[in-house]
Amino acid sequence: MPGAIIAIFCYGCQPNIYPCTTLACIIWHKLRLNHASLSAAMSIVPDAKSPTASGKTMKSGYGVNQLTTANVSTNQSSAVTDAQTAVTYFPEFRYETFWRQLERKRGGYNSLFAFKPNKYSTYNRRTHFTPIWFPDGSYTPYTWLIDCWTPAGMLSMNLTDSVSIKGSLWDDWHIAPVKP
Repeated sequence: MPGAIIAIFCYGCQPNIYPCTTLACIIWHKLRLNHASLSAAMSIVPDAKSPTASGKTMKSGYGVNQLTTANVSTNQSSAVTDAQTAVTYFPEFRYETFWRQLERKRGGYNSLFAFKPNKYSTYNRRTHFTPIWFPDGSYTPYTWLIDCWTPAGMLSMNLTDSVSIKGSLWDDWHIAPVKP
């Protein structure tokens, strides 16, 4: 539909319902003066300091790094903001009780977000440590990309990516007597 906004969430309107009925939406949609869209991608990879990681497979207890890109397209840049906030939720907290707001490393209509440096990382890396007890299988954080504002409301996206967990960091530790 030419000139229609691609919106996942429209403030004051019913989600995913077209046509909208608020004054801002009527002006935005009916007059067909403007359009806006949001696309994004998320990448989770094992931290480079994980000594036994290979590709997207790692052992629990080591860290993961995240990059999220957001691209906004509009023909009315004075009325549409870039994506301003990205928040990541984690499976070990059942996606409920703990989240990390990502740092915006690059703004504008082609934004880049990453974890903030972790004060618990020996090397102050931008990492999130998976719990040692996390079982083998898929480790899938999800990110809510928000605060891309238009006259008709907020554009947002839910993103996911995974690494595969196989074993734990305890498998990398071995204590034995020194051979004479």
